[in-house]
Amino acid sequence: MESNGKAAPISAKQFVTAYVETHKAGGTIADLAEKLDRSVEQVRAKKNSLFANLRKQGVNLPSLKRQERDGSAYAEAVELGMAYMAEVNADIVSDSDTSEE
Repeated sequence: MESNGKAAPISAKQFVTAYVETHKAGGTIADLAEKLDRSVEQVRAKKNSLFANLRKQGVNLPSLKRQERDGSAYAEAVELGMAYMAEVNADIVSDSDTSEE
């Protein structure tokens, strides 16, 4: 850390070295962030800016393994969607019941 409380900048060489090591180990962006002692958001930002420059030079590094996602958020979304669809279908059925009278 620097005296102002900020982490020292990571050089392109340091970043690419850590990236290659992480890729070889089958790691994710979270693993890379841990290796660099940075947040995932900081590492993504550095990767995006650095990789844009590398691509201009003809260097296309492979992607890291995608992070596993916690399926609970999707499960909740599915439940909400299904509940709403059941509600809409119930309204359609009750509307058709009353219109036939």
